[in-house]
Parts: sequence; structure tokens; C-alpha cells
Amino acid sequence: YFIQSNLRIMTSKGINLSETFKLTRGQCSFSPNGRYIANASQFRLVIREFETLQIICVLTCIDSVDKVLWSPNSTMVITSSYKRGVSQIWSVKQSSCISKLDEGSSGLVDVVWCPDSNQILTWSEFGVRINVWSLSQKQVSHIQHPKLNSDGCIFYKKKAVICEQRDREDYISVFNFADWSLQCNFKVATDDLETILVANNSIVASDSKFHPRYFVYSFDGSCIAKVDLYSNKLGVKSISASKSEQFVALGCFSGTCKLLNCISWSVLKEWKHLAESVSPNTICYFEEIGEGGSRFDIKDNKDDLALPFVKVNHDDPYLLVGIGLAKFSASGRFLATRCDSVPSAVWIWDMENLSLASLVVHKSPVVAMEWDPVHSKEKEETLAMSCNGDNIYIWSISGVLALQVPNCKTLNGAGELGPIRTIAWSCKGNCLILKGDYHFCLCYFPEYGI
Repeated sequence: YFIQSNLRIMTSKGINLSETFKLTRGQCSFSPNGRYIANASQFRLVIREFETLQIICVLTCIDSVDKVLWSPNSTMVITSSYKRGVSQIWSVKQSSCISKLDEGSSGLVDVVWCPDSNQILTWSEFGVRINVWSLSQKQVSHIQHPKLNSDGCIFYKKKAVICEQRDREDYISVFNFADWSLQCNFKVATDDLETILVANNSIVASDSKFHPRYFVYSFDGSCIAKVDLYSNKLGVKSISASKSEQFVALGCFSGTCKLLNCISWSVLKEWKHLAESVSPNTICYFEEIGEGGSRFDIKDNKDDLALPFVKVNHDDPYLLVGIGLAKFSASGRFLATRCDSVPSAVWIWDMENLSLASLVVHKSPVVAMEWDPVHSKEKEETLAMSCNGDNIYIWSISGVLALQVPNCKTLNGAGELGPIRTIAWSCKGNCLILKGDYHFCLCYFPEYGI
């Protein structure tokens, strides 16, 4: 049901579901232009037209596919087999393999496209090097001693920012990715660089979880800011930047989310994921399950708000709870977070007044959430959520919609899709990919204009 503050109710009859298709390792994605869908099925690459789901081509890869990645211009697809150390580039128009990248004995652990759709970066095993393959010039160059694989590589405007490690010290190199000329290389003051992010023409470098601090550098290597987050606490678990590059959110192991101002790089606001953060203006939704399925009730009395905290075993050294998910909406107005100590709750913060706008509490832990990539005056910002079950949940400022997917496999059912593990929006925001372990389907929203 869809329950608004005025108690208007909608059912899930307005959605359309495609049939299920086979899937390997969750590798399925829309093309950047929204015209195609590519997915891996064992050692095959299947490309379909989005509107009709008609198969354009079925391509046989060299081995089982570990990664499928569209080129930014949507004309090519790369498939990688890590076991073989080989990546193949496929042309959608020609329906054939146009190039093969063989890493040889150095192995393969990751691959990304360059924004120009002409170059491909591949990471070898053990952080030995990055290979930069040029499709037009048919040549390869190398960047030695990378760190963090593709998580340590960010493309920003005409630059490529890459993390490196030499002699147990962290460095950042800034390249012009048109010709890979080195513009700057500088040492980072971290003990163990864990995350980087680029916003407002600056590089944010977060130290390891055991050193709760971050550094901000300009592209010429000068240090703009250094901020110590805590003393005697663990540091940053997740990090996210708004598309407007006004804010950066740091999700910490302490269960707090720190909002950074990208001009002064100071902590603008700190939010705790506790009942005390709920204000009288916060709309609280609690999932209830009845004979007709799931629905959300609005909690009016916030004084006795009981959040479903999980019991944490502090004797387990590998269990590190904190803000596991933090994502900004397309316009940057909202920030959605999930705290691992209350995994069934999604906290939605309003950037206009820096307060908690909505709290959505499910019956099961939230495993995935994604914002609709399209924002306009005619369309409300929309957050899709999955709880590893047979429902998907859609939040907007108008309310929450619980949609039951009928072909999900449940304890008493025999659907092909299985529990919904991950979700992904189309670039137009009118369709979701619902991914199970071995199958996927598409979910369309024609009635609500979602």
C-alpha cells in the first residue's frame, strides 16, 4: 500500500514486470543512453533492446564472465574473466568482438572505462600496476603500484586521480587522461589511505578506520584542510558526495553521519542514528504485514518511538557496525543513510533545513537502496529499497509504496527470481532492474510516473 499523510492509498496494480532472465554474478546493467540492457549468463553476453526486450545479440565469451561494463558512449561492452586474466570488447553495432586484452601472468582483478570510451584501465593482481589500453592507437602504457583497485581511481572533468603506494607510503597522482601526461604527484599524510573522493575541485582522502581523520588536497598537491573526527574511536565506513558538490557525507563506525561543507571543508552537521534525532516534523513509517501484504503505518506519537536495534556482539573482532550506506539524491536535497545497528531503518535527511525528513522502518534489514537518477519539477525524488525478500519499497515525499514481486521465490513459493539482492534504475528513472542470485527481471512504473 501507498500511504500519504492525507491517508490516500494506492495499490501495486500499476506496475508491470517482465519475465525473468538468467543472470551470472549479478552482472546486468542498462546502457548509459538507456537503449539497451546487457547481462552475463555463464560464458555468454546477452544484449537486449530496452523497450521491447528483444535480443539483439548473444555473444560467446572466452570463459565465465565476472564483470560486464558499458562504454560511456553506449557503443561497446567489455566483459572480463578474472580467472583467465582476459577482457573482451564487444561492438553492439557489429555484434562481434573487436579487441581482446590479455593480462598474461600479472593477472586481472578489476577494469574500468575511461570517459572518452577509447581507453580502458585494468588492474593486475597484488597491486603491481595499471595497464592503460588505447583502442584507437592499439598500444598499452602502465602506471606502477596502484592502491585500492578501481576504488582508488576517479575521473573528474579532464583529469584522472589515482591512488598509489610506494615504500609503504601513500601517494596521489593526477593525470590528464587524454594523453596520460602526469600533472601532479604528491605524498598523502595518511597512515593507510582507505577512500578518496573528488568534489569542488578538491581531493578528499580518508584515512583508515583506525585513524579517524581526513585530508583535503588541491589538484596541485597542497593540503587545504585536515580534520580529526574522533579520538579513541574508529573512523569512516562510507562516503558520498552530492552531485552539486556542495556537501560530502561521511558515514562513521560510531553510528553518526557527518556532513561536510565543500567550501570550508568543516563539519557542518552531525547526525546520530537514534530516536532523539526524530523531530515533531519527521514522518515515521513502520511496515506492517497483514493478509493483504505489506503496508506502512504513520507513527504519530514519537515520544515512545521504539527502533529495532540489533544486538551487537562486541567480542567479535570482525563485526564493525556503523553507517554502511549513505547516498545523496539526484538533486542533492536528500541524503539516505542506513545504520548497521538499526539495519531495517532508512533515515532520510533534508539538506534544506538539515533535519530528519523521514524515517522508514522495515520488518527486515535493508540490503540495497538507490535514488532515481532523474529529477525535475514534475517528478518527485524517489528512493527504491530492497530488504532481501519479495518486496521492493519506493519512498518519495508523498509517502511509501510497498510492491510485492510475484515471481520471487519464497519459503512456500517457486518463483524463479529469488530474493531481491540488488536493484538499479534506468537512466530515465522509469524502470528498475531487480536482481536475484541467478535471475533478474525489469519492473516498470507507468501509472505513477516514477
